[in-house]
Amino acid sequence: MRTSLKPQLNMLALVARIAPRPGESAAAAGHLATVRSRLLASFDLVRILRIGSQARGTAIRSHSDLDLLSVLRRNEAKWGKRIVSSETLLSRVREDLQQRFRQTEIRGDQQAAVIRFDQGQRSLDVVPALWADFSAKRPVYAIPDGYGGWLETSPETHNRLFQIANARSGGKLAGLCRLMRWWKHSRGQPIPLQSFHIDMLFATENTCVGAKAYTHCIYSAFRLLAKRECRALRDPGGIAGTIPAVKTDAQRDALRGAVEYALEHATSALELESLGKLELANAQWSLVFNGQY
Repeated sequence: MRTSLKPQLNMLALVARIAPRPGESAAAAGHLATVRSRLLASFDLVRILRIGSQARGTAIRSHSDLDLLSVLRRNEAKWGKRIVSSETLLSRVREDLQQRFRQTEIRGDQQAAVIRFDQGQRSLDVVPALWADFSAKRPVYAIPDGYGGWLETSPETHNRLFQIANARSGGKLAGLCRLMRWWKHSRGQPIPLQSFHIDMLFATENTCVGAKAYTHCIYSAFRLLAKRECRALRDPGGIAGTIPAVKTDAQRDALRGAVEYALEHATSALELESLGKLELANAQWSLVFNGQY
């Protein structure tokens, strides 16, 4: 951070600085090819899609995993005439990948098999899915809901919604979502805010539309989260019902506290900048990002 520069220029530089490094992208492509080959050999695979922040262009360096949606034919999830629990299918996928990557840590979370490549420095999340339906001419998939059941999702629908909103903002929406991820990871313990919620909330609310600098976009983002009290968002794609900001009530309390702190200092930063006190304004933004500004 250069304290003599206007905060919006420092913020613009930060957006570029936190983008994934070229080496990260190359490594991710190599891991993806290896995992895809294994899945093709082991399962009746329909397709593999990149999903999440990497697909929407909102990933940040060192922190954003590569998420893959692995669409299997329904016969892979059948036991007799019924569909097995999503937990059973997820376990099968995880165990098969562990057979291939014997020296690599693979753990299961609620929805994916998480492969920890490069001594845990890079993660690749494999989400097993089954085709479910079509919505607005785009496919809908069933993925694990974390409780043994199935949850409907449509990455193509959500990605399209985001792309339209990002174009309407002149590309600032993707930059804002990167900055919010950087804020999330700027503490030793990441702030509990779901990345999918970040992208869909600010896309839906047109947070970056208009002649706004990134500093005003971030202020608007914190103000919106505070006004909504970090509640779940009704899915703008009409697929998933609601998109939660957090997983538990305790996380919601922690998020609300972090948002209030950030909003207080973002407000001060804008006021100081309007008075021409650039060094003090930058100091306030540094507090927002815990020195990672």
